[in-house]
Formats: sequence, structure tokens, C-alpha cells
Amino acid sequence: MQTIKKYFGEFNMTWPKVIILAVITALYTALINQVSFLQDTSFQDIAVYPDWWFLFAIFIIVNCKKWWEASLKCFVFFLVSQPLIYLIEVPFYAYGWDIFRYYDYWFKITVLTLPGAAIAFQLKKKNWISVLVLSVATGYLSWASVHYFRAAQANFPNHLLSAVFCLALAVFFVFILLDKKKHCITALAIIAAVFIAVFAFTKIDDTMEMYLDEGKWTFSAEDKSVVTVEIVEGNHVTMSAIHDGTTFIRFENTAGVERNYLVTVSGVSIWIDAIDED
Repeated sequence: MQTIKKYFGEFNMTWPKVIILAVITALYTALINQVSFLQDTSFQDIAVYPDWWFLFAIFIIVNCKKWWEASLKCFVFFLVSQPLIYLIEVPFYAYGWDIFRYYDYWFKITVLTLPGAAIAFQLKKKNWISVLVLSVATGYLSWASVHYFRAAQANFPNHLLSAVFCLALAVFFVFILLDKKKHCITALAIIAAVFIAVFAFTKIDDTMEMYLDEGKWTFSAEDKSVVTVEIVEGNHVTMSAIHDGTTFIRFENTAGVERNYLVTVSGVSIWIDAIDED
């Protein structure tokens, strides 16, 4: 454990290393996102959710000597890695450069790293403020663990590894970043409390999201008792399971283009099969 701790406080986090880390993580994320049989699994969650990025950010922050250094290096790491992910994915994306429309979410996170990293620098002090700051990260990871677990319940074993990873990472942070026993016990208690609370007040994920081509779409369903359908932003479709069954759903946009799907609900899982793409 002491050997691992050295990498979270004594590692020489130079600017070249920040850039190299950004490039490596971007390459991995962009390429793993192209493996079709890994779609909607734990292996591609790094491209959608910030769980892994907590690890990279904290690794950078606690290896800096000044709060402003941590803030700038964390900001630059995200400023390089996130656009690079989308840049690498451009040739693989059907609509090319339009993939950058998804960057808005990560750009907001990138900007927030400036004040966020400055606050997270308090982790180096290993006091009660450190416990409080760390609990923000571990609280999120505890929530994410339950979120993934619910998703795995709906479509086992998808996202099960992410559920385990998030909870394990939260506990890992406690033992790596805190020294005193009373601090560790408090931090672990917070993790347990958040996990139990979220688990108690959430249910199995019974929704499925999909994006149609750009434009404004409407839909018609053969059997409206199987799923509910909601379309926002013109082409963002969310389906929620009502009860087991199968229904035919037709989407049509303002240009007269149709997309037909056979939707099956089993348990709380929703399966969507395209009938045609013309």
C-alpha cells in the first residue's frame, strides 16, 4: 500500500507527463468506443461517464505542489484529452465532424476543473477538510456504482464491472489519500451511507435511449401499453418499459423519412430491432 501511495503524492507530475497522460487516455477512449460488440458495456463507460476521469484528475492534483499548478494541469489534461477523443473518432462517425456536438458536456466539465482542482488540492492536507472534499468524489462514485448496478440488473451483465469499479475506487481513494484511522472510518461510513441511501431510493433502470438522424421526428406505436415514448430535442428518443410485450413503432421526420422498429419488453429490459433503414 505504501508503494502505491507514493504515486499519489510523490510522483513528479511534470507538464510533459500531463500531456502524455492526456494523449494516452484519449487514444484508449476513442478506440475502445469503436469496438461494436462492447457497446453498452462497462468497457465503453469511460467514453460516456466521468468515473475513470476522477482517477486521472485526482492522480494529477495530489502530485502537484501548488493549488494553482493542480488547477492548471488538471484543466489542460481535460482540455487536451476530451477534444482529442472526438477528433480521433471523426473518421469512424457517420456524420463526421458533427460528433463534436457531444463535446458540450465535457467542455463544461473541463471548465469546472479549474475551481474543482483548486478545491481538491485540499486532499494533500489529509485533515477533516480533506475528508469533506474526498466525500464529494466518493459520494458520486457510490451513486454511480448503484446506477451501474441497476443497469446491470436490467441487462445483465452489462455495466456490472463499472458498478464494482466505482465502489472499489471510492474505497481505494480513502486508504490512499487519508492517513488517520478516524478519517478513514468517517470517509468509509459516508460511502456506505450514500450507497445504501441511493440503493434504497432507486429502482432498476427501465429506460432505453436512442438518437435518430438530425431533424424533427414524430412517432406512432402499434401497442401503446408496452412502452412510453418521449422525443426531446427533435431526435433524442427515450423509451420506458410498461409491461412485457412487443410493439411496432414508426418514426417519421418532417422530410418524410421513416424509421421502423420492433420493440420488445422483457422484465424491465427493452430490446430494439430495426426493421428497415430506408
